Amino acid sequence: MEFSEFQLKEIFKNRKFDPPLKTLGGKSLDIIEVGTLNHDTGPDFKNSLVRIAGIAIRGDIEFHRHSSDWYSHGHQDDRNYNTVSLHIVGACNDSMDCITESGRKVDVLRLTDFLSSDVEEFLKWSATDEYPGSVKCARECHKLGLGEKLEYLRLLGEKRFAHKVGKFEERLKDIIEENRPAVFEAKQKYFKDFAELQIEHRTYTKSELRQESHWDQLLYEGILEGLGYSKNASAFKKLARNMPLSFLEENAKGERTAVEAMLFGASGLLPANLNGFDEGSRAYCEDLIEHWHGVKKKHKREFIDKSEWFFYKLRPQNFPTLRIAGASHLIADECRTISASDLIGRENSAEPEKILDSWRRFLVVPAGGYWMCHYVFGTPAAASAKMFIGAGRAEEIIINAFLPLMYLRGEIFEMEVLKDNALMIYSAHPPTPDNNITLLVKESLFGGDNVFSSVIPQQGSLHLYRTLCSMSRCERCKIGKKLYGKTAA
Repeated sequence: MEFSEFQLKEIFKNRKFDPPLKTLGGKSLDIIEVGTLNHDTGPDFKNSLVRIAGIAIRGDIEFHRHSSDWYSHGHQDDRNYNTVSLHIVGACNDSMDCITESGRKVDVLRLTDFLSSDVEEFLKWSATDEYPGSVKCARECHKLGLGEKLEYLRLLGEKRFAHKVGKFEERLKDIIEENRPAVFEAKQKYFKDFAELQIEHRTYTKSELRQESHWDQLLYEGILEGLGYSKNASAFKKLARNMPLSFLEENAKGERTAVEAMLFGASGLLPANLNGFDEGSRAYCEDLIEHWHGVKKKHKREFIDKSEWFFYKLRPQNFPTLRIAGASHLIADECRTISASDLIGRENSAEPEKILDSWRRFLVVPAGGYWMCHYVFGTPAAASAKMFIGAGRAEEIIINAFLPLMYLRGEIFEMEVLKDNALMIYSAHPPTPDNNITLLVKESLFGGDNVFSSVIPQQGSLHLYRTLCSMSRCERCKIGKKLYGKTAA
């Protein structure tokens, strides 16, 4: 069985492997701390601690399906990967060595040699918010007052918002770096100790931070990640970065079929074999394939493997195929151009409800064309799709992308009204429909009562579960400190 990169990360994160481990070079290997999953650019796991041949190394870990992907993804020339202490792969093909930009050789672990017996069953249920675990203090939370718990969730909701703003700011700086002229320098000398690494402090001019094309890309990435729901968010984020908005606009010139062809082509979902397709599906796919082959050679970035997309246990309306079709409408259709200055940069509209209405009109996309009667390529749907992007998904994108980006734009462009509007909308926005995590937290902390009057404590419940409850970090939680007498950091 061949595993996707996403699945390899889940196996590693949840320690679904059996020691003793050995690197491809035969060295003993212990995973002491798996580290923190990195959702931004750079190595996949940060600040991991491993012991290789008896030597403890604090560094980062990078994952790939194949060992040669280290080179096909260009990591050998990327300084961001000089901190990698271990390269974990699913399979070895034509390259097993792994050399950093600084000239250091990194040990490689073929994780598939050490899988636990229950790994296939685990993967059926892993990596999704559909099946969250339990909250340890559920039976004791009644000891604390309602107001005290809600105030803590509100604080965490504000922290979650600030965290999103910070992530978008870091991504903006990454986009600036990606678009700066490349300067080729001599490789760094080989170093034996990670302490020898020099930390670069990057600086950015106002004109770079305010470049509208960077903001359009940032907003585009936020929208696509929001279309991914829980299971496909990472794949959509990767698609948005590997198929930049500028490339789509330059090569599609407003033609929706061309946008669909490029997004489906870069996603790896465009079918190669049309055998058994009905006449309409064949004609549609042949048109996409023709468009894709016309621009494929110009595309210099990584393609996504189709195995990285999840369809299993998703409602058909959430299939990535329909979401990609919806993204194509946003990018190509008249009056739907993704423009940060138009969508989140208007200073003259201080009425939050008008701002929200304009965002909803932009994001909600009714189904149409081929994907109105198909959920996957080549197979007619039993029931027609009504929406590519519905009202519920639009609200999630507004909360997770538009509002943090509006606040950040206010900071960067020194427009206080944007910051004020973002906070005002966030504070007054009603809760969105519950998912299994928010339901679990409400059941555990409040006996299932519908206590969230706005989206802030609801967002706080997500932050509580994902950063504390799911990791049993009760000593860092104010509720845990009250109940168990431990010091919260």
